[in-house]
Amino acid sequence: MPEPHTSTLVAGAVVGGSIGLTGTFFGAQADALVVGMLAAVFVSAWLHQINSVGRAAAAVCLSSLLAGYGSPTAASILAGMLPAAQPSDGLRMLAAVAIGTAAPGVVPLLLTRARGIAQGDAK
Repeated sequence: MPEPHTSTLVAGAVVGGSIGLTGTFFGAQADALVVGMLAAVFVSAWLHQINSVGRAAAAVCLSSLLAGYGSPTAASILAGMLPAAQPSDGLRMLAAVAIGTAAPGVVPLLLTRARGIAQGDAK
């Protein structure tokens, strides 16, 4: 499949930024939204599944929202699992980067798996 064009990534970033800024009104943390969005934009450049403006925008928006809402919870879970770690902004931002990086690749896999289960192709 062809690599996404720069315009695709820019469109995804613009749409993701506008959705991300709207998310701050609903309780998401703005810094985690932005970090998740940037991570998704960088990762989307290498993913073969993201080959259109619509897919790029969806991946960036979803990754941004997941990072904004999920990073505080992920940071507290990580702090509980790692004895030396304490809940902090650094750990929360690291969780936002991890979520923003993983979401564009993991979500399509989960959707494909769910489609297979819904069609009765469960293995």
